[in-house]
Amino acid sequence: MEEEVLKILKEIFVKPSEKAFELSSKYRVLPYMAERYVRMLGEEEAVELLKSFEKPVKPVIRVNTLLVDPDTLKSSLEAKGFRLERISWFENAFKIQEAPEQPSPGATIEYLKGYYYLHRDSSSLLPVLLLTHEYKGDVLDACAAPGGKTTFLAERVHGKGFVYANDLVLRRLRSLIGHITRMRVESVVVSWSDARKISKVFNRKFERILLDAPCSGEGRISVDPGRRFRTSIYELALMVKREIELLDSLINLLDDDGIIAYSTCSIAPEENEYVVSKILRKRSDVEVAPPPVKLFNYSSWIKKYGDLLFHEELEKCVRLWPHVHGTFGFTTCLLRKTRR
Repeated sequence: MEEEVLKILKEIFVKPSEKAFELSSKYRVLPYMAERYVRMLGEEEAVELLKSFEKPVKPVIRVNTLLVDPDTLKSSLEAKGFRLERISWFENAFKIQEAPEQPSPGATIEYLKGYYYLHRDSSSLLPVLLLTHEYKGDVLDACAAPGGKTTFLAERVHGKGFVYANDLVLRRLRSLIGHITRMRVESVVVSWSDARKISKVFNRKFERILLDAPCSGEGRISVDPGRRFRTSIYELALMVKREIELLDSLINLLDDDGIIAYSTCSIAPEENEYVVSKILRKRSDVEVAPPPVKLFNYSSWIKKYGDLLFHEELEKCVRLWPHVHGTFGFTTCLLRKTRR
């Protein structure tokens, strides 16, 4: 394991420049992160990104349409003093522009009745919408807690499929089960397993799998400032190793022509372009699938970082930038299992 991690570390590490150390000090991030942003975006846009970390995003209400009509919920919450703005690319979700002092968005009677899920921002809606576009059937949510995507998946395939929701961390499983119960979604099967070994739990294949991979969370700095310093470059290499193993093992659970959505709330190419490029070069039975629908103007994945040249198919994958899209930094890539 140590040799493998050191190999990854050697490939992904780029020595920070003087400019990176300067930006690191000014904007309070680790030097290797500042170096990355400059190499990815250029100095001027890197500063825009770093400044965007100071701007908290608006939380989002996703309506549980199995229980309530979106306009009915909107009227009910606005009567309590909320000001909601419908998300332009998904009619069943609202950005909270203003909220009363009491009740908080997570303490209304409507929330307790399961009428909505409270997301930190809108980015996490994207992989579910892309994965289930014109699809009804079973879905495996491999790293499912705390439950935002699981409950959304259950709503999307309601009456036509089951959601198999798995997680490894017990305390997070409690949150997952709590949200499933609160929102009264049916046809959800919960399991406790390391997703790298989940084939021992489910002796079957899936047409759709969601892997919202455990990651550095670097795209969520605006709501979790500790992520500015939390992940050393060595710890990042350990995460990358796990992400490669997760994606590789879960592809084996796909039916022919099945699709897995690989997502992270990280803007790090090490956790996105590098991981998927490794999979595409290792395996001959998987290809990148373009998003089935364009909900808004996504950014593409990058082609190069340092001395690393990434797989050309990655231009089909989706990136969200805080300074461009007003969301968390977030990525999604759809991979299709081929018959090769």
